[in-house]
Amino acid sequence: MRVAWGETTPISAITPVTLHAMLLSLVLATMFAVFGACAPRAALAQGAPASNPGAAAVAIPDDPTRQPASPLPPSAAAGTTAAPRAAAAPAPVEFKPTVIKKEDLDFINAKAQFDAHNYYPAYLALLPLAHLGDPRAQYLVALMNDNGLGPVQLNLADAARWYRAAAEKEMPDAQFALAQMYSTGRGVGVVDPQQAVNWLTRAAKNGHVAAMLAVAGMHEIGIGTPRDPAQAADWTLRAAAAGSVEALYLYAVRLYSGDGVPKDEGKALDWFERAAMRGHPSAQLVLGSVVGDGRNAPSSQNIEAMKWLTLAAQRGSGEIKNSAGELRRALQPNMMPSDVTEAVTRARNWKPWPQFAGLAPDPGYDLPGGLNVPAPPKPANAARNAPANGAAAGRGG
Repeated sequence: MRVAWGETTPISAITPVTLHAMLLSLVLATMFAVFGACAPRAALAQGAPASNPGAAAVAIPDDPTRQPASPLPPSAAAGTTAAPRAAAAPAPVEFKPTVIKKEDLDFINAKAQFDAHNYYPAYLALLPLAHLGDPRAQYLVALMNDNGLGPVQLNLADAARWYRAAAEKEMPDAQFALAQMYSTGRGVGVVDPQQAVNWLTRAAKNGHVAAMLAVAGMHEIGIGTPRDPAQAADWTLRAAAAGSVEALYLYAVRLYSGDGVPKDEGKALDWFERAAMRGHPSAQLVLGSVVGDGRNAPSSQNIEAMKWLTLAAQRGSGEIKNSAGELRRALQPNMMPSDVTEAVTRARNWKPWPQFAGLAPDPGYDLPGGLNVPAPPKPANAARNAPANGAAAGRGG
């Protein structure tokens, strides 16, 4: 049982108005942000969604620290369970040797050079593949033109041309990058909201998680499309099913405020728990503010509250960090010293859940430099391969 912390609880302030502000910030940040040149590393080679957003959800285990198989709580499962059918006899397994086409092997080797920031040999290997029509190579060549990497001079028009070539072959990273260009006019000469919405929607339908969240924000606020909170909630749910930690949190906020979905605080807390276990500081702040109050709640709940507030203060920034610190200081005097020590120990030993099986890593949490993974040291040749002309590396999908 969860005990509310009274009127000071952060989630008590969640309303459709604050949700609109959060989503507006999200969609603008998504549309205009400068992304890492190698940010979509896990998806660059595939160019396709890594998950099936419609996959069935599984039950939450009794142990809340044990990671379930799906990002979706059982409350997200739709429809009824079909009657079981007799299992078909397994087909005989036929083993065949794996044959890798030469162009695929060439791309794998070129991408390895790109990921290692060896842009000169990467470009020499990627350009012929791009001219042959490989959308993966076209996207990487576009990134190099977009950021002036290695031997490539900064050329936004060429970047847009290569992004479009890959986007027309339904590569979601390129579609998202092209949408960014049309939203700002970079490389395409003019701001074109209709083209931006078109390519953003296509990227979302092809499984691009950041595009899903941006489309959700567009439907929530009414940018380029009529306002439709139900559609916004649906796209947020799709992004959560595809592995977005931010979407887990945003869908919890929707359930708590009843924006686009029926209001259900119990289900909302299930989603907050999943976002918190994946490392979302705001979700950790929410849990810390509702599981204990230092007075009426049992010791075990106060310990959990202090643990979550400690984590939110350590991992969060700005208002989240400050709010967690204030709530922590208010809770501590009402707890036994041994309980405070236990909470701090739990926070120190806490480990975030890794990405759910079968889903692409969330760049903000699961890749080096993300919230859950320390940034690696820069390679020795980073300076030699730095972007030319002072270009800011990192634009693209």
